[in-house]
Amino acid sequence: MKFINTEIKDLIIIKPKIFNDPRGYFMESYRNDLFKKKYPNIDFVQENESFSFKKVIRGMHYQEEPYSQSKIIRVLFGKIWDIVIDLRPDSPSYLSSFGVELSHENRKQLFIPSGFAHGFAVTSEFARVIYKANKPYMPHLERGISPFDPHFKLKWPFSKHDSILSDKDLSWPVFKYDEKQ
Repeated sequence: MKFINTEIKDLIIIKPKIFNDPRGYFMESYRNDLFKKKYPNIDFVQENESFSFKKVIRGMHYQEEPYSQSKIIRVLFGKIWDIVIDLRPDSPSYLSSFGVELSHENRKQLFIPSGFAHGFAVTSEFARVIYKANKPYMPHLERGISPFDPHFKLKWPFSKHDSILSDKDLSWPVFKYDEKQ
């Protein structure tokens, strides 16, 4: 398992080692001991799975403290364009975004530390996405930012008009720059 740093501090791509043979393949998708060497204070307590069709955008979601979540995102089948926004006010990359393709073919995973908004767009016919979270989902602390907030200029593979979003994701506000969310 290889941990690849991105240009945003603490945001890492996890590339598992794949063992292929005539039967198929084997990989370790998660190793607690290796992960704990890099992030000793994170314990995953919940795992979620979503199934979405092509052109679905889910995001941009986050939770407020004390339940802000760190996550590991992985695609079981299909392909997504995964995007995060750094909402950590003390971070040198505050309000910066990062995108990466995750798929069952490249088997990359994305570790997102607490303090980021997260979303993804499905670019294959459908996608099954699974993610671990270090804090449970708390609906009353869930927040979001419009996936099409003009300040961030997120590079989605589809226009707002061509995308499929939930009513909730369509209703997220633009980021309030004069106050911390």
